[in-house]
Amino acid sequence: SSKLAASGNYSQLAASGNSSKLAASGNSSKLAASGNSSQLAASGNSSQLAASGENSVIAAGAPNCTASGAIGTWISLAEFDVYGNCIGFATGKIGEGGLEPDVAYKANGGKLVKA
Repeated sequence: SSKLAASGNYSQLAASGNSSKLAASGNSSKLAASGNSSQLAASGNSSQLAASGENSVIAAGAPNCTASGAIGTWISLAEFDVYGNCIGFATGKIGEGGLEPDVAYKANGGKLVKA
């Protein structure tokens, strides 16, 4: 049940315990959690999020973010137009709708697509 937060650019956070919570607001941050039911969130541009524990939750609300997860992980990534305006979110669950575990995804056309 670790709780980690960072606000600087290029931050790197990692947790291995179940139900960990990680958050980063700096650009190009990297977040990784290996415990089941972990929660990861990023608001910095080009952040990379990965959860290897089952039934985790990943959310990113900035341009050019990517996320990968284990079976049962929910991913929600914001999508932006060429002017930097948010135009929606792409959301899906790893193991459903063709989403594969341990594959990096990005938001494109309202869907999660391989990065």
